Amino acid sequence: MTNEHTMHARYGGWAVVTGASAGLGEQFADALAGRGFPLVLVARRAERLEEIAERIRAAHRVEVLVVADDLADLASMDRVAAAIGGREVGVLVLNAGFGFSGRFVDGDAAADLRMVQLNCTSVVAATHRYLPPMLGRGRGAVIVVASVAGFQPTPWFSVYGATKAFDLMFAESLWSETRGTGVDVIALCPGSTKTEFSVHAHYDRPPDGDDPREVVETCLRQLGRRPSVVTGFSNKLAAFAHRMFPRAFVASVTGRVLAKDLLRTTPDELRKRPRAVK
Repeated sequence: MTNEHTMHARYGGWAVVTGASAGLGEQFADALAGRGFPLVLVARRAERLEEIAERIRAAHRVEVLVVADDLADLASMDRVAAAIGGREVGVLVLNAGFGFSGRFVDGDAAADLRMVQLNCTSVVAATHRYLPPMLGRGRGAVIVVASVAGFQPTPWFSVYGATKAFDLMFAESLWSETRGTGVDVIALCPGSTKTEFSVHAHYDRPPDGDDPREVVETCLRQLGRRPSVVTGFSNKLAAFAHRMFPRAFVASVTGRVLAKDLLRTTPDELRKRPRAVK
């Protein structure tokens, strides 16, 4: 287990945060810098990363390296690794990702495949690169940002929910594999959070939900204690409801809830719509 005073002593090295240009990624960067970690911030938006880096340097007096790259590109991990060089990575926060809401048949295949690449493939690639050295040193931490959406089917959010189910199972499996090694792994499973996610996911609701700072602090408090953490009471109910009901029932209820909350309509109306012209 870790706390504000011992975390850097326990894991050492630098903290690498992907998707660090906003939302949970930015909050992880702040929280880890406050715990004494020098940072590597990775995201596509170079100018935004530089702004965050300058603020963190001034506030926390730590080194911050900015790496502007698109992790949806398979070759990006080599470029990121080259920028990190010989720096010891003590904490790896795999937060980069995006979602899309609506009918699967109306979605763009290239965008969906890019989502799988960013949300899943880049997570596996980064973990392959940085987990073995952690195990060799006998210390380190990997935080995979999954979602409460990963616990059950998510109609009208199908590809995103599936990618987060992958992230959740991947992280929990690694938690078991690394027990007793000095390396901690956890999946963070937030629900609706006050970030830019809703804008990029194209659903009809302004950013609302949990405070991203509180979500991050909850995750860091539970790191080393459990394989995954769900933030927020209502999210915990949603995450574990599937254990009590048949999967068909859960998929049906989730479909109705997501259609209403995200798309302001009903499943029947969505099914009747003509397919979008591509």
